[in-house]
Amino acid sequence: MSKVISFATQKGGAGKTTLLMLTAAALHNRSSQKVLVIDSDPQLSVKNIYKQEGNSKSYDVFAFNWGQPTPEVNFDKVITLAKRKYEIILMDLPGNIKSEEFYYSILQSDILMVPIVASTLDMNATMGFLHRIPDFNKEKGSPLEVFGVVNKREKTLEQKFIHELYHLENLKLFDSEISYLVRYKRQISTVFDIVDPMIEDDEFNIYFKEFVEKCEISL
Repeated sequence: MSKVISFATQKGGAGKTTLLMLTAAALHNRSSQKVLVIDSDPQLSVKNIYKQEGNSKSYDVFAFNWGQPTPEVNFDKVITLAKRKYEIILMDLPGNIKSEEFYYSILQSDILMVPIVASTLDMNATMGFLHRIPDFNKEKGSPLEVFGVVNKREKTLEQKFIHELYHLENLKLFDSEISYLVRYKRQISTVFDIVDPMIEDDEFNIYFKEFVEKCEISL
């Protein structure tokens, strides 16, 4: 059965798209699952990199056009068709929680991945966003599983902010964390894995192992 895993945050600069692409490349290269990335963000960052690389060995990317008439109807059709062809569908969601792009994408999602940066501005936006999850669940009619990942972690990580997240009932926080390293942006690709999966102590591999386990993905 196909899974729709969306990456979303209301705060720009949290590394949402980068984390999605690194995860998609790892899934593409380390598993037998057919992977599709749906670019639901009007910025089309994933689609643009996909076009730049132009490599037939990449995972598949589809950019949805929200400017068309009755986009919600066609979006539903796209998801239905995608589930017939792909085992794993990752979606890059827009940053505007009030947009129709975000609303209809959330309704089609099974799992939500939220990259979290531990700073005052980022945490305020993240907390406000997470408090809206129960509203989306009412609309969906089924619970949305929400995971938080500390992303772009610096040595000055403010633990008090992260501690607050443990009290949110609708959020499950990853044990693994992703550091603020240049390699993640430099090596972003729809084709190549960022690191040798055999390096067990690499922080991305530790995150990916937890991602696979928590999302119950068979490699």
